[in-house]
Amino acid sequence: MQPSETLTLCPGVLFDYIPTEDYKNAAFAVGFKYRIKRGYSSADAMLSRLLFRTSRDYPTHTVFSRRLEELYSTDLSVQSTRHGDFRAALFQATFLDEPFVHEVPSFTKEVLSFVAGAILRPAYDKKGQFQADAIAQEKLTLLDQIKAIKNSKSAYAHMRLCEITADPNRYDVPDYGTEEEIEAITAESLASRYRDMLYRSEIRFVYAGSMPQETVVALMRDLFEEILVARNPVKGCNSMPRRAAHSPILRVVEETDGEQAMLGLSYRLPIGFGSPEAEKAIMLSAVLSDAPMALLFSEVREKNGYCYSIRSTMRASNRDFVILCGIEPGSERKVERAVSRVLSTVRAGKTDPALLSAALSYVRMAITSMFENVDATVNYVLFRRLFGMPVDLSEFIGKCAAVSAGDLASFLKKVRPDAVYLYTPKGGDRNG
Repeated sequence: MQPSETLTLCPGVLFDYIPTEDYKNAAFAVGFKYRIKRGYSSADAMLSRLLFRTSRDYPTHTVFSRRLEELYSTDLSVQSTRHGDFRAALFQATFLDEPFVHEVPSFTKEVLSFVAGAILRPAYDKKGQFQADAIAQEKLTLLDQIKAIKNSKSAYAHMRLCEITADPNRYDVPDYGTEEEIEAITAESLASRYRDMLYRSEIRFVYAGSMPQETVVALMRDLFEEILVARNPVKGCNSMPRRAAHSPILRVVEETDGEQAMLGLSYRLPIGFGSPEAEKAIMLSAVLSDAPMALLFSEVREKNGYCYSIRSTMRASNRDFVILCGIEPGSERKVERAVSRVLSTVRAGKTDPALLSAALSYVRMAITSMFENVDATVNYVLFRRLFGMPVDLSEFIGKCAAVSAGDLASFLKKVRPDAVYLYTPKGGDRNG
């Protein structure tokens, strides 16, 4: 399923139409991409939740939900994601496609009208601000999410590695902000950030379904008219984040009251997304993943038992590869050496061809799964279009298939250690 040619509705507002009759459902999504701003992470996270819970026409969550039930249980989802220096708020609706609705005339219009109302016409109080009780509730929710991150060793270690290795002006900004930032949020500051999102961001619409393209475009122009005029979008939306240079390897130790330790290893990639060598980075990530067939899991955890958990993640947007290991206190040096031996095997060009084949299957399955249903397809297209990535990855899969053990070896030689982070019990043995 491939989108048609992208349409420009107005400067800074683009639309992708995906004609399909493969499913009973259709999907519609809109994404707002804007620059990350220190001190606004909590407001950004809160806005997304506030906008898809109530609206002016359905001012309580109860009546809002009841209306969704009337629309054949239309499903709404919201996602706040980051890539480099920018954040995107993604709003999506999945609903019955027009041919399968028999009792509601112009059903797609009803759904899109509901979505537009939820985004553009919030349930304000008498002063024209977001409701105080809703703000208070969302503050508590954000505080709980921050606590949950701190209580998860793996999530906390990953967050700290991001802060340690990233540009201090951009990428170390916490996803949900801080406790102090949450407490400082006011109705006025939320309203200001909301206006920035609507009128200063790059906007992308995506629709997948059987309704004709010209009909969908007319609907969007009508329902979202107020944000299709007098816009002043932020420029340079595809810029890469600047990375802090650490030489030699930065080592950070942080103590915890718990009984188990977490070791994080960060490596600097020589590329970002869209690089001619992107297929080598993806195949390297698959070969060194936490999948049962991959080297990190099989060699470090299963065969030798050096750690009780291990996972890896690659972020091309920030040019790093991160390995997180759950370890026994005091064993970090042993685990580091085990990981180093695995990397040395790949660097020497000794990656087993069977492992390369399994890694390719893993990559192909991950890409194919993005198109398994209409809502996943719309979400995938919206995200990649917002951040300037190719949508059709068939050619990319072919490039991955051509990656050899020698290619991985030459690529890994350009990947260098960046930082080591240890989250360990107080007073523990750190000699390993």
